[in-house]
Amino acid sequence: MKPTRLSEAEEETKNDFLIALDCAQDLINELMENDVNIGAALGGILTQTLTTLMSVAPNNEIAMNVLRSCIHNASVTMSETTDHAQTHHSSDQAH
Repeated sequence: MKPTRLSEAEEETKNDFLIALDCAQDLINELMENDVNIGAALGGILTQTLTTLMSVAPNNEIAMNVLRSCIHNASVTMSETTDHAQTHHSSDQAH
């Protein structure tokens, strides 16, 4: 569905963000359950994600701003969890 108002576009973007978080966490969980070297797997996931980000961003500055935002989101998420368990349910907003 094509959003018609800014609030609808923001809500759709938020939903897409949360769907992607859940999918990424599911992939990480699946890799860990299959005894994949998680360090190597995360390195591969990050490399491919960054490669895609750089190829779809209009320029390097925008790509770096997205990366900076992601690092901030991860930092906020980790600071909000007391046991540092991987979760994105501690906040329902993109920071």
